[in-house]
Amino acid sequence: MKIRLLPLIAAFIAATPLVTSCLDSEEQQILYDPESSITGFSVGTLHIDRMGKDSNGEDSAYIDTINCSEYPFTIDQINRTIENKDSFPVGTYIDKVVTSITYDSGTGILVYRPKGSSNDTIWSSTDSIDFTEPLQFKVYMYSGSMGRPYTVKLNVHQMEPDTIAWKDFTDLSFSEHVSLDKQTALSVDKNIYVFGESNGSTSVWYTTTSSGNSSQWTELTSSVPADIITESAKVWNGKIYFLSGNDSYNLYSLDPATNQFAKEAGITGLTLLVAPDDKLERFYAVKDGEVGYFNSSMEWTSDSPATAIFGNAEGRISSYSEPLSYNDGITRTTILVNSKVETDSALVFQRLSSESAWTEIKQNQAMPNLENISMIHYDGKLYAFGGANSSHTAFDFFYNSTDNGLTWWKTTECMYFPETFKGYYDYGSYSATADSDNFIWIVWGNGNMSRGRINRLGFAPKW
Repeated sequence: MKIRLLPLIAAFIAATPLVTSCLDSEEQQILYDPESSITGFSVGTLHIDRMGKDSNGEDSAYIDTINCSEYPFTIDQINRTIENKDSFPVGTYIDKVVTSITYDSGTGILVYRPKGSSNDTIWSSTDSIDFTEPLQFKVYMYSGSMGRPYTVKLNVHQMEPDTIAWKDFTDLSFSEHVSLDKQTALSVDKNIYVFGESNGSTSVWYTTTSSGNSSQWTELTSSVPADIITESAKVWNGKIYFLSGNDSYNLYSLDPATNQFAKEAGITGLTLLVAPDDKLERFYAVKDGEVGYFNSSMEWTSDSPATAIFGNAEGRISSYSEPLSYNDGITRTTILVNSKVETDSALVFQRLSSESAWTEIKQNQAMPNLENISMIHYDGKLYAFGGANSSHTAFDFFYNSTDNGLTWWKTTECMYFPETFKGYYDYGSYSATADSDNFIWIVWGNGNMSRGRINRLGFAPKW
């Protein structure tokens, strides 16, 4: 870029000094004019790295253009900074940028100091400016004073915002020779609990997570009920509820604040825990052959009519409840579970809190009946995944639904499982949960963990 001299500035600087002497001392002051402000800033078309397919169908890199004129720039007149809070996409070139700037042009001229230069140059709307480092812009006044400098910074994302990034924790393990089957993972208050079965015995483990990291597993050993139905565990009103027993089941709770177990009195005959609903403080379940729910006072309400709708359900039940968009006094609960019937479609059930029965959803595009299927609510969608079946390999794709389980789409962009997950699953089991920091945690059979998060969900808010 050609750096122009400043004869005009030199002329009026010579005519009017920019510094004054204070009380005959050698200390000098620069006079800043409060009216010499930049009032608008934008950029034009920029180049960006892209990936596409060549004529042979192979991945091929190329350079494209992107119109960035609509990206808003925030001008902080107090701190004299200018930047785009919404960063440009990954791969955007900011070394040759044409800018559009408005300022108090009636009283001065706009200058900036180019990267690597020790001198200012007069700004022009045709300049191609290198913004790979923050630059200073300021208005020189014809009166001889100058405006306080603005620091201008162009922000570019350093990672793809919609891509999920994974990290493995292969130094974690439950215990030597312990591999948990029939797992259920639950995230509560920065802790992840795992209920599982090993060599005919059931156990409960937990690890503390912080900023996407995990501590070693700790087994709970005090007053742990025997014969836990490990796939029944679910979080409800800040506690973990589960069934325990052989021929007849008892309802227990685990308080994460104390890691103490308690047998819940007042309700018997439960055979299946279906789904919690925190908003309405009800827990859907099956009791004495009837489908219904109990509340926080352990009072039971039966559905009418009673139904054996869950007769073909098998294994871990994943669920999600949320208020209706048009009436927050009514909740919709969706569950996903494996089907024991030979089919390539998992089972999806739904219930509105205003209704008295569950309905099996006839899916427009079915969720495959993957082994050990899991469903989580994440980034405003339902995501499901799992092991293999006759038509799919383990952890081949995320499947997502934006219509409450009616239609499931194979996610083919940005959201991927690493190939290593297929090997991790060879340990024999896994479970998954999502925490309050938008991390997805997958717990493998031996206690190793993998955690992932969509990059933009980890960006610090800038507004």
